[in-house]
Amino acid sequence: MRRSLGLFDVTCIGLNAIVGSGIFALPDDLYREMGWLSPLAFLLCAVGLMPIALCYAEAASHVDRTGGPYLYTSQAFGPRVGFVVGWMCFANAVFSFAAVASIAAAYFGKLALEAPAPATLKTVAVLVVTVFAVLNYFGAKPGAVAIDLFTLGKFTVLIILLGALLPHVDPANMQGELPKGLAGVGSATFMALFAAQGFEVVPVPAGETRSPQRDLPIAVMSSLLAASLLYLLVQVALVGAFPGLGADSDAPLANAALAIAPGLAVVIAAGGLISTLGFVSGSALGTPRYLFAAASDGHLPSALAAVHPRFESPHRAVVATAVIAILLVLPFDYRMLIGMSNVAVAVQYLGTCLAVLQLRKHSGDAARQRRKPWIPLLGAAVSLSIFAAANGEELAWAIGSLLVGLAAAASTRLTRPRPT
Repeated sequence: MRRSLGLFDVTCIGLNAIVGSGIFALPDDLYREMGWLSPLAFLLCAVGLMPIALCYAEAASHVDRTGGPYLYTSQAFGPRVGFVVGWMCFANAVFSFAAVASIAAAYFGKLALEAPAPATLKTVAVLVVTVFAVLNYFGAKPGAVAIDLFTLGKFTVLIILLGALLPHVDPANMQGELPKGLAGVGSATFMALFAAQGFEVVPVPAGETRSPQRDLPIAVMSSLLAASLLYLLVQVALVGAFPGLGADSDAPLANAALAIAPGLAVVIAAGGLISTLGFVSGSALGTPRYLFAAASDGHLPSALAAVHPRFESPHRAVVATAVIAILLVLPFDYRMLIGMSNVAVAVQYLGTCLAVLQLRKHSGDAARQRRKPWIPLLGAAVSLSIFAAANGEELAWAIGSLLVGLAAAASTRLTRPRPT
């Protein structure tokens, strides 16, 4: 595939994937769990994810093919383990794809003159998935340009919101007890993970990046740090300036803007729509690459490894991903899809951290082999803690997703022509 992506593009892919819908949809959920200390959920999440991000940066500096964690774990542990991790990467990405398309529809509802019916919002979510799948059908660069523009737009809106809220911050709102004790800290940090994840998609289009071994590590780390800082500041401003933050809402930022400056509410609602559309655009670009990489290595039907002769895109994988996302949008709401996503992402985090340890041993690079193992081991421990925070239903969906992937791989092996 064509190497058309530069450092700015891949950094925007990371920022866009992180700053998607979480900061627009989750502040009220975090406040109900941790009260005025809810900004710490983003800080705790960022600190926990740092060793994982460092593992992604190290692995990305040694690989220049499309596939991300699928490639790292395949090289470290063999093709079957690689496929399991790659499939769970796809599961995480497609769950997030569907979740954020649903949130985009909710923000569309906020901007509508009349409250749309639930069926209308589902239709909007389906259209969102379809439009961005069509855009990415035409290649990585059109999708990346859309991501660049959406990323700039969402950061602008959040900075405007910060500027409006900060003068209204009341120190009296910044005190009190933890509403749910330490249990609330754990659940809030687990929810914040959905908002903070996304840096892991940066290395996925390595095969379409001009200087992947130089640019991808920079993009991984800078996207996580910049997004986490922005989240922390926004949550602090919301807690201090908006006493109604604890009310259940699909659009808490728009509600805060409405309470502070009614004219700003439309801008924030539009910003939420821009942000979520940007995330969906990034999902439409990155998610099919997992299918493409696995199909290229023979784990999935070879049709998914096809590259369009004119657009040089994995066009069939793009279409298949969009169809699966639509099938998830129709029956589920975004909160259920978020939980599914968190469990699936833990698999690829764990696989990547352990793969870094194994790849060091076989790298032939003496300096790399001498590196201490504590960062990958700490990242693996954080990954395991994500599993511990999930509930039974979320784990069941993750196991079900894995079984679907294994069945698809087994079917592919059975139908593959035998060599003569």
